[in-house]
Amino acid sequence: MRLYLLCCALLLSACGPDSIVVTAPPLQVPTDLLQGCAGWTGPRPSNEGQWADAAWAEMRGRYCANGRIETIAEILKSSGPR
Repeated sequence: MRLYLLCCALLLSACGPDSIVVTAPPLQVPTDLLQGCAGWTGPRPSNEGQWADAAWAEMRGRYCANGRIETIAEILKSSGPR
């Protein structure tokens, strides 16, 4: 008889509304991190000095873009399931 009562209690616990689904809020990535980084924007270099300036500007632009990618990765990693 005890087994019967236990089974009835278990069956009744399965009846009822569906379980609540919890969803995570959307991730908030600042819009300034989604903007592109400028590299060389001047005219085509014609001498060695201009080539050096263009290379330096491209390097700064790539470091800027890589820094933004790393920051976005940290934001997305910290917002994940714990």
